[in-house]
Formats: sequence, C-alpha cells, structure tokens
Amino acid sequence: PIPSTPTIAHYPDAVSSELMHHYHRIVSAKLAWVDGPTNPWRQVIVPLAGASLTVLHAVLALSSEDLAVRFPIGHPRRQQLQLVSMCRRNQALSSVARLLCHMRQEGSSTSQAQCALAATLILYNVELLGAASAKWRMHLEAARVIRQWKDHALTDAGREDEIDAFLIYEQYYASVFAGLTTFDALEEYEAVPLTDANAIFGDFITIISRATHVERLQYSHGHPIDSSLLRTMTGDLEAAKARMLQLSLILRWQTDQACSSFQHLVWIFYYASLIYVYHVLARDGSLDTTRQSWRDSIFAHLALLVDKRSFAHDLVWPLFIAGTECRGCPQKQEVVAHEIELVMEISGTLDRRNVLSFLQRFWSLPDSGLTWIQYMRLAPERRMLIL
Repeated sequence: PIPSTPTIAHYPDAVSSELMHHYHRIVSAKLAWVDGPTNPWRQVIVPLAGASLTVLHAVLALSSEDLAVRFPIGHPRRQQLQLVSMCRRNQALSSVARLLCHMRQEGSSTSQAQCALAATLILYNVELLGAASAKWRMHLEAARVIRQWKDHALTDAGREDEIDAFLIYEQYYASVFAGLTTFDALEEYEAVPLTDANAIFGDFITIISRATHVERLQYSHGHPIDSSLLRTMTGDLEAAKARMLQLSLILRWQTDQACSSFQHLVWIFYYASLIYVYHVLARDGSLDTTRQSWRDSIFAHLALLVDKRSFAHDLVWPLFIAGTECRGCPQKQEVVAHEIELVMEISGTLDRRNVLSFLQRFWSLPDSGLTWIQYMRLAPERRMLIL
C-alpha cells in the first residue's frame, strides 16, 4: 500500500512553515534516488523533524539554503534566507553536540542515535550546497562515528527498523562517493543490508565501493589484483542491473514515461559501473575500445531518458565516468558538458561546476596515458565530490 503523506507539524512562525513545505515538496524530491510515495527523505525525515528539534533545525537550515539560491546574489530575500540557514545550522550543530555528549556519557537510545545521525546527514547536505569540502567532510566523519555506535543489524521489525535502514544506507552511500575522490585513509565501507526501502542502486554502490577499495589497496600497498575479481564483479553488475530492472516493474510510477526513464537510468548506471570497474581492474589499454562502446551506450540511453527533471540528480557520476572516456572527442565532450549544465540548472550546482572544470582540464591534457585517478592524485585541489 502507498504510505500516507507525513503530516507537517504546525509551526507558529510563517518562515518555518514555508521552509517545511519547501522541504516537503522540493528538497526531499532532490535528495532521493527516485521521488515517489515511499521517498524516505519525506516519509522518515518529516516525522523526525516533527518529533526532534535537532532534526528540525537541520531540515530548516537545508530548506532555507536551497530556497536562497533561487534568488540572485545580493537580493534581500536571498540574504534573509541565508541568515535563517546560518542560525538554524548553528542551532542544529549545538543540538547534535549535546546529543553526542549525552550518548558518550549515558549511552545512546535508538531515538537519540537516529536523530543525531539524521541531523548530521542533513547538515552534510547543507554544506554540499556551498561546496564547502572541509565542512561536509567533517559531517560525514561525524556520521561515520554515530553509525559505529549503532547496531549494524536491524532489530525489531517495525518503523524503527525502516529509519535505521534508511539512515545507515545514506551514510554508506555518501561515504562511498566521497571516497572516490577524497583519497582519504583507506577504509572499506561495510555494505548495508538491502531492504525494499533502500534497495534502489544499492547493489551498484556496493560494487563501486569494492572496486575503489581494490584500487586503494593496489596503490597504497602494491597488492596484486586477483585476475578472477574482474569476472566476479562483472557478473555482480549483471545481477545488479537485472535486480534494478525488475524493481522498476514493482515501484509505483505516476506515468509510464517515468518508469521508462528509470529503466534507461539503470542501463546508464550499469555501463558507467562497468567502465569504472574495468578502469580499476583491467589496466592495460587493450580494453579502451570496449570502454568507449560502453560510453556510447551511456549516451544512447541518455538520449532516451525523457524525464530528466526527475532523475537529473542521479546523472552526475555516470556523466563524469562517461566524460573520462571522451579525451580526443570534442563532440562527445560537448554532450557531457551540456548534460552537466542541465543537471545544475535542474537540481542545483553543489560541487558540479568543479566536476565539469576537472573534466575540461583532463580533456585538454596530451594523451600521455594518465588516468583521471592519477591526474586527480597529482593535485589535491582538483578533487571534488561527484554527486
């Protein structure tokens, strides 16, 4: 059954009410892989905000920051909203700090840990809007610590399990994608149990994480790459694709067009993941032509993805991966640049301007065989979050 729409609590001031409705209608849709009646950024977070001031402050900070960027720089409304965001952000930070202190001293209850983790993940998203890497990385590290305090196994069946599963998956997903380009100390992110609520793209995220971990081990410690790993991961990607296409037939869609677009998105992720896995595990140049055919398949499915407005925020990583295979192909570079610009127009800038700038610098390099990972490692300032 379709869950009922979560009730937005009544707030005495008009600003808070406006911001909660903006979060409910706009922001939550952009945070989810797929917006719909089961979107946990709405179904889980809105009730938490109604029950916890910690989460409420974080949600209002995110909503006001998102709304502010819709106004020109210098516009009084933008300045007012950014002031609200700063105030709410500081309140959320203080509240999270108090929660963490209490959790250290007294031990954590399930609800306290959930609120602390939810607020921290929301604050992470606040900082993404300003692309402040030092700050979003701080929140991501705090989320990792909070997750360590929680049991990784889901406990009693019911609403609390759904909340835990969602929050743990979001921390995991954010950590995996941050790890692609931060090159922080090697850490293997434990895969999370997949449920109906968080299964969307979870298999792909797990495979991407495993490939990244192998690359880091090889770079940091000179570990040889197991020749059978490529075949294993390729099979896993086939299974992930099949699972996602099957899921597309179960999810509730408002239109057939949305379902079809999602299926093209699955293929796009599949080919992008193949490119990344082969890039990491098959380092000789013999597969360059094969990777380029997968790149072209990404473009083919992208052209058929009609409902880009609903799925734009899911396209940045596949576009980046496709872009890394476009050196010496000016026309394909133009396609990637145009699509990233379109994503920014639809779902916000975040760190995506830096993603495009990195690709443009990478495209301008002489063909020396330098990979995008090697190029990024050469200068830390080139690193960005591909989300």
